[in-house]
Amino acid sequence: MQDLKSYTIKTFEVGPMLNLIYLIIDNETKLTAIVDPAWDLTEVYKYIDNNDLILHKILLTHSHHDHVNAIDKILKTYDIPVHINDKEKSFWGKTYDNFVVNRGGDIIKLGCLDIKSIHSPGHTPGSTCYHLDKNLIAGDTLFVFGCGRCDLHGGNPEEMFTTLSHIKSSLDKNTIILPGHNYSIKKESTLNEELKGNPFFHFTQLDRFIEYRMKIHDNIRSSPYSPVEEN
Repeated sequence: MQDLKSYTIKTFEVGPMLNLIYLIIDNETKLTAIVDPAWDLTEVYKYIDNNDLILHKILLTHSHHDHVNAIDKILKTYDIPVHINDKEKSFWGKTYDNFVVNRGGDIIKLGCLDIKSIHSPGHTPGSTCYHLDKNLIAGDTLFVFGCGRCDLHGGNPEEMFTTLSHIKSSLDKNTIILPGHNYSIKKESTLNEELKGNPFFHFTQLDRFIEYRMKIHDNIRSSPYSPVEEN
């Protein structure tokens, strides 16, 4: 958990797939967003109640079942908006009356906080990272020393290569990476650590990246992921 002057980001590990979901809390107003609500939210609700938080928004990084399967339960209790990228909304095909569509670069207000949505396709067409201060909630775009699969429906390794190149070039190297799954030797890292130890950042040629992501990686690496030296 990161406690800063204006906000808190609280992490929960849930479900059989080691999902990491996040609460983003504006400390001044207590307004809170939950990112990728899934599986058993008992501990999440307990934390919200114990800290007098106001659940105000749902933010989705993408629409795979293991990241969204608790939305309906939340909406039975909380009448709150569900923020999703426009391309992901079309890809998913789900209909909610309270969808709020975002596009890459849009700012989502949460109390006094400005959360920037970054369109990050590759795992799915509308995958989105959420950038707050020097924190990147990355969903299945970027894991600690790994990245999301591109061989599932909607995946695209060319788009993933472009997305990771954009993250590499546009974000501060001290940015804290908060992934969508706990697949590594630790739950979070910095972008600088990723640039050194994440093999997917080591490729400068698209064809070699695609070959590694689609044919090689899953045969030579096992989890938990640990850093890989550039070779």
